[in-house]
Amino acid sequence: MAKKKRYNYIRKKLAPGTWFRIFTTVLSYLLLVACIVISTLKQGNGPMIVGALGLSSIIMAVYTILDMFSRIKDPEMNYIPVRIAGVTSLIIIIIWLFLIGIGLTVIS
Repeated sequence: MAKKKRYNYIRKKLAPGTWFRIFTTVLSYLLLVACIVISTLKQGNGPMIVGALGLSSIIMAVYTILDMFSRIKDPEMNYIPVRIAGVTSLIIIIIWLFLIGIGLTVIS
């Protein structure tokens, strides 16, 4: 008779600050979408608030990535949501760099 396999279903605790990193990533994404929508509605002539929202979005995404690298240490914690937030923030930064590059090539 074959032995039954035993599975361990112990859940690891979420890392401290996980919800804050997820919140900053979601807020950064919402600011990115708001900037794109406002710029589209104003046909490229957005008010100064678009620049402020965009800069805030970039700063939040960079902060999430830097905070992710400095905090991943304890093997007893669950860092999967933190890593997902970090990768999403990296994608947001790449989108911003792409949009800034398009804007600079159109100007010159």
